Amino acid sequence: MALLIDTLLALLWIGGSVALVLGVHAVARRCLPPAAADEGASPSPDGHDHPPAVRDAAQVVGLRTAALFGVILAMVYAQELGQYQQVREGLTREAVAIADVFHDAGRYGGDVAAPVQSAMRDYVRHVVEREWRLLGTEKRLSRRAWEARERAYAAVLDAVPASPREMSLRERMLARLGAIAEHRHLREEWAEQGFPVVFWLPALAGLVLVTLPLHVFPPTRQTRVLLASMGAFAGLVLFFVQAFSSPFTYPLHDPPRAFERLLESDFDARAP
Repeated sequence: MALLIDTLLALLWIGGSVALVLGVHAVARRCLPPAAADEGASPSPDGHDHPPAVRDAAQVVGLRTAALFGVILAMVYAQELGQYQQVREGLTREAVAIADVFHDAGRYGGDVAAPVQSAMRDYVRHVVEREWRLLGTEKRLSRRAWEARERAYAAVLDAVPASPREMSLRERMLARLGAIAEHRHLREEWAEQGFPVVFWLPALAGLVLVTLPLHVFPPTRQTRVLLASMGAFAGLVLFFVQAFSSPFTYPLHDPPRAFERLLESDFDARAP
């Protein structure tokens, strides 16, 4: 289902961009006719109704505008891809910290093992079953997941080490629980950022301005194919930019695989 939704959204972006490019070309051809057409002259045998000087100027302007447009898209694409990867890497590091706390609590034993391991188990389940969806729809973290983390933190804080070994385990668990809280705050910040409208307006305007100088070329089949290729590629890049802006929802929904693997492993089995 996820693959189908992503494919449909990608086709929607590509189709919309192609339609925009071809529409701008057609409207510009109608609204900006050549001087020869105004005087009733016939077009040249090769189909061009603009003089060579105008076509040369249109190529120069179009190429320079396209270069600037491509640089902007590349920069935004790289930025969003980097953030997308940071979310995934942060989730993996958080899963490692959770596993460390879980198993260190078992090594500590006593009155610490049962409540800490139970809280960590509940925390992972809340993130997988509820929080990931909340980040995509409401841009917020799950209160129940926070409460599970706080239960584990309080249990470790209340622990009274009776040996250097237990003291080391307690300090290690506190550090890992602090890292979990940090990853949570970063994840919520990334979810709230989203993607600003101030990018979409220049992006769509750039696609229009790249196409506009090309109206001097006749609407032949070859011209339409070239324009459609440019629009399709721009639409595909914009699709991925939107997808990378939020890994918590479609398109390219990225589920918390690292947490799911914890639940699929012996994470539960080792709990007392």
